[in-house]
Amino acid sequence: MKDVYELNMKDGRFFSDGDQERSANVVVLGNDTADDLFGTLSPIGKEVTIAGMVFTVVGVMDKQKQAFGGGKNPEDNKAFFPVTTFHKIHPEILDYWISLKFDDQKNKTLVQDELEELLRRRRKVANEKADNFAIFGTDTLTRLWDQITFGLFGLMLSLSAVGLLVGGVGVMNIMLVSVTERTREIGVRKAIGASKQVILSQFTLEAITLCAVGGIIGVVFGSAIALGIHLVFPSLLSASWIAVAFISSCAIGLVFGIYPAWKAANLNPIDALRYE
Repeated sequence: MKDVYELNMKDGRFFSDGDQERSANVVVLGNDTADDLFGTLSPIGKEVTIAGMVFTVVGVMDKQKQAFGGGKNPEDNKAFFPVTTFHKIHPEILDYWISLKFDDQKNKTLVQDELEELLRRRRKVANEKADNFAIFGTDTLTRLWDQITFGLFGLMLSLSAVGLLVGGVGVMNIMLVSVTERTREIGVRKAIGASKQVILSQFTLEAITLCAVGGIIGVVFGSAIALGIHLVFPSLLSASWIAVAFISSCAIGLVFGIYPAWKAANLNPIDALRYE
């Protein structure tokens, strides 16, 4: 464990094979745990009570590296036991997690195959049966992360679709109100020769323009938020996705502006001129 996870000792020693064989009541404390319990005193050889049992401190871990932020690292607030001692404390936990570290990336597949074969023999798994264990590697974590991000992407896409639908209905209502308020104007324009195509194009263009202005405002605010996040976490502002967002906004105006524009284009000029 110490070599696999590259843990460094600050004081004392790590477990020995004898400690594990005897299920010895020894413990190695994390850096922060030792400081909280003993302060400036050396904890080596001192006794601590854990889960109602007395353990002798044989070592203290050095501070571990943390990926993000400052403050205390949770990995430094731990206590380490030999696996046999841990099962003496918690006999109900029967699962084992074995960590391996291969010497060369080229040997990754070979090491995984040998590990799978060894575990199948040790666990007496018949040839025709599936593994009753799981092997996780960096590629497994990558696949898991891809699945999580894909799920989040699907969720955000669904929420965005609902938002666009609600916004589209709002645009359609606004344009229907505009058509109603401008009925006499439409009647006058048709009376002096405006065709259906002209009226249809006018109101469709107005709906697209309305959504385009909203899209520009959304892109500006979204970009500002993304740049603000970039100051804290690594993030990237994609020009292609900005273009997709703006085009989608314009498309909403086109789709939901068609019906009000069609209604305006098909108004009877005489009825429109009589409209109060």
